[in-house]
Amino acid sequence: MDVELEKTIVARHVLKLVEGIDLLGLGSGTTVAKFVEALSSSQLARKIKVIPSSSQIEAIARENNLEIVDPSYGKPEITIDGADEIDSDLNLLKGGGGALVREKILAASSDYYVIIADHTKVVERLCTRKPLPIEVLPYGLEWTLRVLEQSLNVGIRLREINGALFVSDNGNYIIDAYCKPIEDPESLEKQIKLYPGVVDVGIFTNLADEVYVAYGEEVRVFSI
Repeated sequence: MDVELEKTIVARHVLKLVEGIDLLGLGSGTTVAKFVEALSSSQLARKIKVIPSSSQIEAIARENNLEIVDPSYGKPEITIDGADEIDSDLNLLKGGGGALVREKILAASSDYYVIIADHTKVVERLCTRKPLPIEVLPYGLEWTLRVLEQSLNVGIRLREINGALFVSDNGNYIIDAYCKPIEDPESLEKQIKLYPGVVDVGIFTNLADEVYVAYGEEVRVFSI
């Protein structure tokens, strides 16, 4: 099955979840972009205000004439988000698009946090296929890089785009750490967040309420 088609299928499938709500959080990534397009073409679009987590999704929501509000407007009843990897305990690896900090704030602040994904995102352990994103402050960057490399004992790389350092919507940099598959995501998340200079890390534990995954035309639902 075409992965792009799976993204469309799962995005349309979860539209039913947002019926009757007023305030919706939007994560980021290509599957969320598909959801925004599906939402905008439905009758629900006129009734729902959205809080995007990234400039990418904000631009798509604006293009599709959705009503965008600031986080200070209120607490989202539901947030729909994507993931780079999902393990069997519904821990998530996120940050491939560089929006991990705002995504985590939105996830933690929402009444219900829902992940949508195609089947390729399901793994046994996080960092099976993808590096671990870590958002860091520009100040003292070399010190932070040295501490992370020595403490984690892994290869790290500052993310670049078009030959320049990638800058997050928060004005920070992203480090990609090339870890082995993670045995204990919760402990590693806590450990990395203690290092000075680290803003946050792309491990999301104990946040997802439900995960919807498209396997071909079938959508499977997972919850803790």
